[in-house]
Amino acid sequence: MTDHGRELHLAAAARAPREAVYDLLADAGTHLDWAGGQQPRYFRLLSLDAPDGRLIAGATFSSTGSIPGSGRRFDDRSRVTVAERPSVFEFVTEATVPGRLPMRATFRHRYELEVNGDGCRVRYTFRQEDLVDPMLRLSLPIVRDVSWKVGMPMMMLTGLRNLVRVAEAQAARPLVLDQTG
Repeated sequence: MTDHGRELHLAAAARAPREAVYDLLADAGTHLDWAGGQQPRYFRLLSLDAPDGRLIAGATFSSTGSIPGSGRRFDDRSRVTVAERPSVFEFVTEATVPGRLPMRATFRHRYELEVNGDGCRVRYTFRQEDLVDPMLRLSLPIVRDVSWKVGMPMMMLTGLRNLVRVAEAQAARPLVLDQTG
C-alpha cells in the first residue's frame, strides 16, 4: 500500500527573534534537547548524527526515535533542502521503520519564521510525501485519520513549543562581555 500527500500545519508565537529560532533549527546538536529529551518518552529523538556547526542546504544527518504505542523505532536519513537565515529552514526525511515488512516514508519539515512584534511567529509544515507499507495503524482509514487529526498535531505541537521555549530562554540570557583582553 502507498499513501501520498498528507499535510499538517502548526504555528507558535515566540518572544525571541527569528534568528534565535533559526539558529536552533540549523544546529542539529540542539535537536536532541527540544525534540528529544524534552519530548514525551513515546515520541522523541533518541539519537542524532550530524555535522558540527550550522546546517546548510545540502547537509545530511541521521536520527533514530521512538514511535507512540510501539516498541519499534524509526531510522531516518535527512537532507537540508532550504537554509535561508533567518526566515526558512526545511529538510526532507527518508524514514524507515524496520521489521518483517519495513515501512518507508518521505516527510518534508518546513519552518517559516516571520517577524511578530519583538519576537517571531514560527510556522511549521509537516508533509508526508510518500508512505509505503505503513504500520497497521496507518493503513486503517479511521485510525490513520484520527492519528493525523489528533495524535500527530498534539505530539508535534509539543516539539514546536519546546523549540520556542528554548529559543526564548537563550534570547533572554544576558550578553557577557569578555573584558580580560
